[in-house]
Amino acid sequence: MNRQTSRRRCLLGLTVIVLTTGCASYKSDMENLCHSVERSKARDLPIKEEDVLTIAASWAGERARSEDGLALLNAVAHVEPGSKGRVIRDAAKDAGVLNCPFADELEASVLADRAQRERKALMREQARSAKEPTAPTPAP
Repeated sequence: MNRQTSRRRCLLGLTVIVLTTGCASYKSDMENLCHSVERSKARDLPIKEEDVLTIAASWAGERARSEDGLALLNAVAHVEPGSKGRVIRDAAKDAGVLNCPFADELEASVLADRAQRERKALMREQARSAKEPTAPTPAP
């Protein structure tokens, strides 16, 4: 499974909506999301590294209880992948959660995917250039 597929699964995990809402706090939901990689123990599971954020997001989605927390998870699913980390971090700060490792990892994943796509494009271009015939050098 590639990173892009994993990111899509992560987005699906973020849209998990639990039907039970109650008096839970938005701050608690944001703390769970921001620390979901650690709290879900996703890295301890026998899964590929690219699936860690998906599992963590699903874990946080299953535990979201406040209306605002559920609304945020639903809204994030519709945000451009490159902006999701910033949106989550901003929402966390608004809720009083100053440290958001999940947002950090999400942003790092997006940057790594972008760099990998750029490397592949460069390699394709170099391979294409190597196959093109070169003009003969004129004799002096």
